[in-house]
Amino acid sequence: MVETNSYTIRPAVEADVAQINDIVNYEIGVSVNNFNYGPRSYEDGLAWFNSTITGGYPIFVATTLVNGEEVVGGYSSLGSFRQKDGYRFTAEYSIYIHHEHRKRGLGRRLLSDLLAEAKTRKFHAIIGSISEGNEASLRLADQFGFRVVGVMKDNGYKFDRWIDNTFVELIL
Repeated sequence: MVETNSYTIRPAVEADVAQINDIVNYEIGVSVNNFNYGPRSYEDGLAWFNSTITGGYPIFVATTLVNGEEVVGGYSSLGSFRQKDGYRFTAEYSIYIHHEHRKRGLGRRLLSDLLAEAKTRKFHAIIGSISEGNEASLRLADQFGFRVVGVMKDNGYKFDRWIDNTFVELIL
């Protein structure tokens, strides 16, 4: 097991896209934390990366060395909440931790750095959408002062069932 303090949090670079995709694609296949049904291609991951960065939003990765090679253990990002001018100070956050790197405090470290960067970039409100059953993400949001602003019932469909989403908000 890799120790939490052996991870470095840094801004993501294009070379991280393949490993970020691996994390996302695992979640697509096994969980309701991502509502896509099929894997994300490298090209789609690269398009997401480029549009996020050029849109003025950050992406961070938590990396560690495994057998001398840098491995992405998780990532966090901000993205557009809505595509209207009046929402330009609000962003939606995402955090994904590789299934082999969980329970090491990476979510806390990634969210801490992401919120600090959000303040630097003058965002006012950060929104999260947490799928039903993701108690770890609800606890993490609560630890950072996010408040539950609503639950949307049956608004996602995956694995032959309807899933609720809890929306959380933090005013910076």
